[in-house]
Amino acid sequence: MKKSAKLLALVLALALVLTAFTGCGGTGTSGSAATPASTSGSGTAAGPDISEEVTLTMYLIGDRPVDNDLVFEKINERLKEEINATIDVKFMSWSEYEQKYPLIFASGEDWDMIFTADWCFYNAQATKQGFWEITPEALETYAPMTAETMYPEAWEQAKVDGKVYMLPMNYQELTAYVWMARGDLMDKYGIESLDTFDGAEEYMQAIVDNETSMIPLDVGSDYDRQFVFDLIWGVESNAKGDARYAVLSPTNLLNCVSENDPEANVMTTLDTDIFMTTLNKVKDWRDRGFWSRNAVVNTQNNTESFQAGKSALAVMNINTAKSLYATLQAEHPEWDVRVFDAMNGAPATIQSYLANGMSIFSKSKNPERALMALDYLRNDEICHNLFCYGIEGVHWEAVGEHGLKSLPDSTNYAYDSNCNWGVRNDKYWRTIEGGIPNAEELTENWKATARSGRYLTFVFDDSAVKNEVAAVSEIYNSDYKLLQLGFTDDPEGDVAKLKTKLEAAGITALQEAFHTQALTFLESHPVE
Repeated sequence: MKKSAKLLALVLALALVLTAFTGCGGTGTSGSAATPASTSGSGTAAGPDISEEVTLTMYLIGDRPVDNDLVFEKINERLKEEINATIDVKFMSWSEYEQKYPLIFASGEDWDMIFTADWCFYNAQATKQGFWEITPEALETYAPMTAETMYPEAWEQAKVDGKVYMLPMNYQELTAYVWMARGDLMDKYGIESLDTFDGAEEYMQAIVDNETSMIPLDVGSDYDRQFVFDLIWGVESNAKGDARYAVLSPTNLLNCVSENDPEANVMTTLDTDIFMTTLNKVKDWRDRGFWSRNAVVNTQNNTESFQAGKSALAVMNINTAKSLYATLQAEHPEWDVRVFDAMNGAPATIQSYLANGMSIFSKSKNPERALMALDYLRNDEICHNLFCYGIEGVHWEAVGEHGLKSLPDSTNYAYDSNCNWGVRNDKYWRTIEGGIPNAEELTENWKATARSGRYLTFVFDDSAVKNEVAAVSEIYNSDYKLLQLGFTDDPEGDVAKLKTKLEAAGITALQEAFHTQALTFLESHPVE
């Protein structure tokens, strides 16, 4: 994938030219990069001035691991050698971070770096000037490895009012669905693969015909009722190419827009040309008995049913599958559990890079050195692996190029559990051995076609339409749920009735609000 250094090349080149004419400056202030100075502080162009040793305070979310100090002792040895800085780590527990996080910005405490995310106060603090602005010039000067490797989408997603206040994770977190099936039953009925809807149908039909005590796919109405519907919808939408639909968040308000529509004309999902195709498909699967007639009131999710042996197939995202697979291998090796790509040709979605990231305090006394430290934590293999996995030979050992094995002492510094998520870098990412045999193959196939939705970071402000939101949400959780599960004997008639209910609930006012905000979003997020 094209990197941000190329994306920002012209800007950076101009900055360097200007630097040459303006001479050397002092320490940069919030949002500005100082002219590179030498390590001796002489003010030459040898590099940033790191002559004074500094200790940087970093806040993380969660509980402090037993061996955290041992791990950061190793990290600090590396950072001291490279940038003459060390890190003091403080933690906010899961039970207190929501209350404590905003308070430390006004506490007067001297600190430097903090974990942040789209779910963890990023926008709130960025708009309150709580974070130090990271400019392209600062990135090139103090974090050159990040400037070279950051995904351009990540840089764009991190903008708040056109400015960047976060280094998002450099990790492509993909959302993709898989089928998990019983290999023993597949062999019993001669089913070779579930990589297509046809294969999945053949398998489920074999269960209906022969395993009367089992439910082929025991879909639950609350947790995972959308999975099958979304799979089929995604395939149909993807067939439209650049005109594919983006369902605007929150999805329970049933509004979507064609991604290539410059006017952002908002419609309900029911008004799209693919809704009836999707509905008829799930209706067909429901009519053939692929899930229970009690699915509407089933509160057990389909992975729990599969694990309990009640069903022969489950659908889930790949991260859930990795965990469940290891459990079932231990509990039921005789099942010969197998995992298949359920996307049926539709691309995986690259989730927002803002799901995890690191920011610098706007009142930090050493923001440039903090940026240098973050550059090493995310891009230096030694620092990255220590932070993410612990000490090699103590907490983990390498298995091949991309795997690792947890050692007994990993209980004191568990894999990927130390709020290291903001520095995740897929260049160095390792997965635990003993997992899904074809997981890497699946991931590589998804990466080849994965895409970020144009409206991935769109956030809807519902302050002016709260009554309509409540009314439409109620319909979503009742009438719409029935259609998602295929419970209709008259698809066209029931859709018409549902549209009438939505009109009475105020869907038009919602669409107008979505339309106004979507247009504003497009103005601030132009297609490059």
